[in-house]
Amino acid sequence: MPDTAIPEPVATEIVPSVIEGRVDAIQAGRIYGWAWDRSYPNDRLDVEFRAETPDGRGLVLGRTLADRPREDLVGGGFGDGHHAFEADLVLPPDLDPTRVVAVIHAPSTGTITTFVQPSAEEKLLERTLAPHLMRIGDGVEAARRDSQRIVATQQGIARLLRDLQERVGAEQAGNAASAAQQAAHAETLVDLKERIAGLEVFLVRMDTTMRGFDTALKAKATSSTAPIIAAGIGAAVGALVAAVIGRFIFH
Repeated sequence: MPDTAIPEPVATEIVPSVIEGRVDAIQAGRIYGWAWDRSYPNDRLDVEFRAETPDGRGLVLGRTLADRPREDLVGGGFGDGHHAFEADLVLPPDLDPTRVVAVIHAPSTGTITTFVQPSAEEKLLERTLAPHLMRIGDGVEAARRDSQRIVATQQGIARLLRDLQERVGAEQAGNAASAAQQAAHAETLVDLKERIAGLEVFLVRMDTTMRGFDTALKAKATSSTAPIIAAGIGAAVGALVAAVIGRFIFH
């Protein structure tokens, strides 16, 4: 019998991990933060808490998984949003809590990344911006509601356009309407056609612009404040788009 060649296994290239996240805070004996692997968004990353004592000894303070749900992560496009972590910490009396770090391990690639706590300047900036960003976040929901109104308005204009076309056709066929009425209907018909055509072009441009913003935000969302900044930018764009479309339709 002829020899049967055994095919050699094909090597699969491993995609490098892109780990993002941060330690948000240590409060009342608990540590809070989030971590995910952009290359493997369904992974739940291992988190180990470490610190260095004043005499130079390294301490392991605990472990957990970054698998808790958080709304700002969902809104920021971080996978399914189940990438937050929190855990109890028991610190030695002489240990400065600001020296605690989170060591992140990616299970798919073995990549290890260390997150330190935000600096005092970063915390101050977040406290200053938080109220404004919350108000902008409310604008996101308002923009979504406005987009629904836009769709409903477009459908209403389309129905009115069809009704006018039928009326004009019937009047012309039966010669039941005067020339003035036909001219008025024709003028209204032309105006509506122009408005709905302009609205369709605007919606196409808006959709292209928003897709571009979404792609750019996901590509650049590597800073510690990525979910908050992404929400703020998205809200600002949404509010601007809603205002322009509202002016276009109702004026």
